[in-house]
Amino acid sequence: MDGINSSDPKSLIIKAEDQEAKGRFSNLVQVASAQDVFIFDFAFVQGKAGWLLARLLLSPQHAKRFHSVLGETIRKHEERFGVINSGPTLQ
Repeated sequence: MDGINSSDPKSLIIKAEDQEAKGRFSNLVQVASAQDVFIFDFAFVQGKAGWLLARLLLSPQHAKRFHSVLGETIRKHEERFGVINSGPTLQ
């Protein structure tokens, strides 16, 4: 977290346990929604077996902000590294 100025009242420090900080690789995400929540299930699938890695629940407002920042991040990534081929999708 380079460049964080703890004296800045707008700065945010997020702590993570080692296990979470390592991250996990997900190759499948299922998204569902209800009136007051978006549900993101991140899984790892190999062959015909899969493992749920995390379920994240976001408010509709936060999901919309997430959509916006993810789109902007993908745009910048493609400018730097080239167009991402999204590959096949499951129906």
